[in-house]
Amino acid sequence: MSHPVEYEGREYSVREGETILRALLRQGVNINYSCGKGSCHTCMCRLVSGSVESSRDIDPALSGSGHFLPCVSRPKERVVVGPPDLDALAKPAEVIGRRLLADDTLELDIAPMGEVAYEAGQHIHIAGPDGLSRPYSITTLPGEDFFLRIHVRRVDGGAMSGWLFDHADSGTTLSLRGPYGDCFYDPRMQGRPLLLLGTGTGAGALMAIARAALSAGHTAPVTLFHGGRRQSDLYLHEVLCELAREHANFTYVPCLSREEARGCVRQGRIVEHAFTGLPDLQDAEIFLCGLPAMVEQARVMAIVAGARRDAIHVDPFDFAHGNVQDDASRVDAIPADPELWAALGNGPGLTAVLTDFYQRLFQDARLSPFFHGMLPQQVAAKQYGFLADLISGRREYFGLNPYNAHHWMVISDELFDYREAMFEEVLREHGLAPHLVRRFLALHERFRTSIVKAEAVPMRVKGVDIPLRTQSVERLDLDTVCDGCHQEIPAGSPARYHERLGTLHCRTCAQLTDEEIAEVMPD
Repeated sequence: MSHPVEYEGREYSVREGETILRALLRQGVNINYSCGKGSCHTCMCRLVSGSVESSRDIDPALSGSGHFLPCVSRPKERVVVGPPDLDALAKPAEVIGRRLLADDTLELDIAPMGEVAYEAGQHIHIAGPDGLSRPYSITTLPGEDFFLRIHVRRVDGGAMSGWLFDHADSGTTLSLRGPYGDCFYDPRMQGRPLLLLGTGTGAGALMAIARAALSAGHTAPVTLFHGGRRQSDLYLHEVLCELAREHANFTYVPCLSREEARGCVRQGRIVEHAFTGLPDLQDAEIFLCGLPAMVEQARVMAIVAGARRDAIHVDPFDFAHGNVQDDASRVDAIPADPELWAALGNGPGLTAVLTDFYQRLFQDARLSPFFHGMLPQQVAAKQYGFLADLISGRREYFGLNPYNAHHWMVISDELFDYREAMFEEVLREHGLAPHLVRRFLALHERFRTSIVKAEAVPMRVKGVDIPLRTQSVERLDLDTVCDGCHQEIPAGSPARYHERLGTLHCRTCAQLTDEEIAEVMPD
């Protein structure tokens, strides 16, 4: 027996065995979604009343607040569903102290009104009275005090940083969500070298991670690189120098990219110094915190140097205006790799690798939903054109770049790494030498930030965003068959077409309204 679902004041039918998401999409609801199988959490909704059965769980904190994933859920009775309410996860807090660490860097002591379990280096989302919210890294150690501490860099035109600087005095009430992220020290890292690279206030989070490791008795080398443009950007210079004097296994390396370096400060960017000679990082744990461009470049260089993906912990600072991706510049900056191309047989080896990989991907429960309605050989052929261009250097590819090819896919860092682990396994099985495997994976790594995202984005053509289209009501020119009831839809009839899913539903299955029908059949 099927049960209906009410969403934003309107009731929709749900067929036997149909998920709530599929039912809403079939009937024209404009709801966010991407993978459709519980991997991305994009479609998360709030269960107002009723109960559902789900084939996959989400974070207990979310389910405990009444949220669920409609893409893997079916109603057990009539249910009322609403958009997610992230405020339900927020905790009140109060500013209890503030001090300037530099002209443009502020330290805030924040006391949560309730327990917040966190690790040094994780980040929390802080919201002011008007609801404006931004993530900030935690610079204190758990149990160090009853409050937690953050560092804020004033950003030109930054609404949140400006408000915190100018209005967040002691006694100001805030709300917190989190903590989030895996950028923290784990005792299981004992015995492994720690390499920490940060720009700006990323140094605060990295200092906390280093202190957490040292206080836990970490005996392997801990090396922290902090980069800035000017001497004033090295706002923790004296504190980190003192930490280095106290611990023989801790090394602090300050770097300046523009202003002349003096004393122990090195001239140049931190990635240049940290990866000089491409050290073997197979056993290292790597922490990257700061400007997205630095994090992206360091991540690629760490992969080439042998770092394990699960040992690279990142917290890039994403700005409110977003980080503009430029795949064309990335492609232009990638040199041809004759050794790798020769190892791939100048083409046939790449074909074999991609054919094998996509056969496996299309059998994978987490990745295959992103390729609904496509064939493995079709996807492999497109990927061949792009990768062959990069590796051979011939630059003959005119298809979609990674940003546009994945614009509607909501893919997390964890899911990206899951895909890369599968690809690495295929490369090794095809006999590619270890150093070439790393170079191949580094090619993918260069486009991580074009693919990983929290929500679908428009395609971008010559700098112009093309509006997202998910579904439309069309008047058919030819006879066809409904994907819902499998009955004929005669030519001239209205139907709802979903571009991402490639599905077509008749007026009954789609529950087309009179207004929707009138738009395509005014006569």
